[in-house]
Amino acid sequence: MRIAHISDTHLGYRQYNLDERENDFYDAFNEAIDKAIEERVDVLLHSGDLFDSSNPPIKALYVFKNALRKLDGKMKVYTVLGDHDTPRRRGMPPHKLFDIRVLGIGRLEWGEVNEVLIAGISNLRGRGVELLKEELKKFDAIAEKYKKSVLIAHQAVEKYLPFEGAYELKEDDLPRNATYYALGHLHSKLTARFGEGYLAYAGSTEIIRRDEISSWSKRGKGFYVVDLDRDEAEIHEINLDIRPQIEVEVDEEKLEEILNYVNYPKPPIVHVTVRGEGINRQYVIERLSELLEGKVLSCKPSFRDLSQPQLKELPKGPIDLKSIMHEYLGDEELTKLAIELYELLSEDDISGAIKSAEEFLGVKHDS
Repeated sequence: MRIAHISDTHLGYRQYNLDERENDFYDAFNEAIDKAIEERVDVLLHSGDLFDSSNPPIKALYVFKNALRKLDGKMKVYTVLGDHDTPRRRGMPPHKLFDIRVLGIGRLEWGEVNEVLIAGISNLRGRGVELLKEELKKFDAIAEKYKKSVLIAHQAVEKYLPFEGAYELKEDDLPRNATYYALGHLHSKLTARFGEGYLAYAGSTEIIRRDEISSWSKRGKGFYVVDLDRDEAEIHEINLDIRPQIEVEVDEEKLEEILNYVNYPKPPIVHVTVRGEGINRQYVIERLSELLEGKVLSCKPSFRDLSQPQLKELPKGPIDLKSIMHEYLGDEELTKLAIELYELLSEDDISGAIKSAEEFLGVKHDS
């Protein structure tokens, strides 16, 4: 049996408040569906954050509906809820509009395809982590009845996200007998031997944050096709043709050098740091706009003024942002909202931050 493991598609995300960026996420998802069909997979597994929120725009629902129509029974679809598309107040997730199997809302659930166990549990965090650990303990006993088994979850594991407060599980909390662990939440690709099989994060299908550019440039964005017909799983990376994002640093006196970095068929997003002494920021912004007109989708400039005292480098090691915010706010849900807003605003995604705050406050809209 062959499975496609896709994750963190974040349908409906409108990065930088640009129509083109929202459409980029739809395009990446549609390309992934087309390639899964080409690969003749039997089962499509989505390990969470199918949508960017539990109240996605109509277009996101439409795109997913058309994708299911394209599948037309060619493969079974299983998913779990991620931290983004889980309703905050036990509401109904948007997935319920479609004829797909959503596993593990509040408990481990499973099914069987071609004598392969497919089990999953949707995202749990905060006070739900203890329940998550207890439910995962059930997996090995169930898996003993099958030669091959798959576990789907949308959780961070300490070894791969070693920031206090950023992970829910340690390796010892995971069952040991799965053939393949289809995980979501980390946006970079990762595979590792674990227990009796392989543990894998498929990563996001698009670049969602600037700190993902480095891993994308090394391994790309896409999904995994996993062949379960042999004694152990064989994992194949499938990459997608997404919009490039680049990071570059240029001197204020040599702004034209940026043209050496933007020659792509699809106009890229450019994150440029301009260095110099006493930088004329208004001039730089206008000049970059002239140079890059028609060549890039968006340019995000920052400045390094060498005439000013330079900040000392931060000490190495993880910064426990969640614990700092939790200590100040004293509430798990408020802390999650604060981190969400911090990440969105650091990417200049003001509309995304407003949307997140409105969802938290229960503000409703007609559209």
